[in-house]
Amino acid sequence: MNEVELRALFDEIDTDGDGRISVVELAEGFKAEGAQERLAEEVEKAMAADANHDGVLDFEEFRTLLK
Repeated sequence: MNEVELRALFDEIDTDGDGRISVVELAEGFKAEGAQERLAEEVEKAMAADANHDGVLDFEEFRTLLK
């Protein structure tokens, strides 16, 4: 996934447009992708990328998660 595609995906998940992905936005993103049955596990794994432990993923953390 290139930088433009990564940014587009981030922006799609960041539904409130604040530049950060919250747990709720992340869960909604996983639901949209059909990961309902393993939602809690996927969200927990993704939030492990929250390097500064502020409870949200910024773009750099999101990029690290997907690389």
